Amino acid sequence: MAAVDPLPHDHLADDLERALDMGAGRARVPRALLVPPTVERLLGMAAADWAIIGLAWLGMAFGPWWVGAAAVIVVASRIHSFGVILHDAAHLPLRGKPPRVRLLEALCGFPLATTLNAMRYHHLRHHRDNGMPTDPYFKPGVEERPGLYALNVLRGFALMPFWSVRVWFGLAAWAWPPLRNAYGRVFLQDRSGADLTESREVLACARAEAGQAAFQLLVVVSAVVAPRAVLFGFVLPAVLAGVLAAWRLLQEHRYTPTSDRRIGTTLATTYDHHLNGWLTWLLAPRNIGFHIVHHLHPQVGLAQLPALRAWYVANQPGYPEPR
Repeated sequence: MAAVDPLPHDHLADDLERALDMGAGRARVPRALLVPPTVERLLGMAAADWAIIGLAWLGMAFGPWWVGAAAVIVVASRIHSFGVILHDAAHLPLRGKPPRVRLLEALCGFPLATTLNAMRYHHLRHHRDNGMPTDPYFKPGVEERPGLYALNVLRGFALMPFWSVRVWFGLAAWAWPPLRNAYGRVFLQDRSGADLTESREVLACARAEAGQAAFQLLVVVSAVVAPRAVLFGFVLPAVLAGVLAAWRLLQEHRYTPTSDRRIGTTLATTYDHHLNGWLTWLLAPRNIGFHIVHHLHPQVGLAQLPALRAWYVANQPGYPEPR
């Protein structure tokens, strides 16, 4: 019997729901609005994005130069969307990786140079500890210092290359335990300060890098055969998608230290942005701009967030205007 690839950090998703405030607001939300995502629906989103990428590649191959330039941006937007889809999958209460979850990981995670395991590791900790010292995404002082803000956006250019290095470092850490602390702290953004050498979560993340490594080897082989096509059809869009993701992360949060998970704290430190308009598909795909309600109900699917926000606007005093 094949071994099950565990997701031993499933408890974080459950712990987060228990930790969030269940008083006025959350407890009164109609159950009909609290619809979780399904793997099948996420696969449908991924298939739609891949279809758009296929059309963009045709434009690059057969259209004039300006169509090719626009197609690079279109592909980048869909790679950005892949990150949002995988992020939604990270909130699913999974107990292992059945084939359909592995397919979703391959379609959405591998083009981002990441895995579902890695995404769950840092993203669930961000939700559980938003604004706390253990929040992997917390960047103190970034909003008050324009230079630091710009630097954090520009770091997006290095996101995909950095994650690509993570793959090989993770495989080495899988084989050699002394590397696991560095792997967890540098590449998985662990801020706990704990010894990660025997961590089941870190080991599962390292083991999951094998699939990502196979994808990267496929990209390298493709680049040898068709370097221009891979450069413009994948590498440049992926790098641009990293910048978009870095900018979006800064838009979604107010980087003020917090010490609790109450609704008022979430309302004060999380922003909605790009709720509609033509730039939404590029800067906040798949409703991820409805970010406050996403933090209040992280296990609610992306498609349900607009209706959920509308309920909060009507029923929750002090719900902020979009950024």
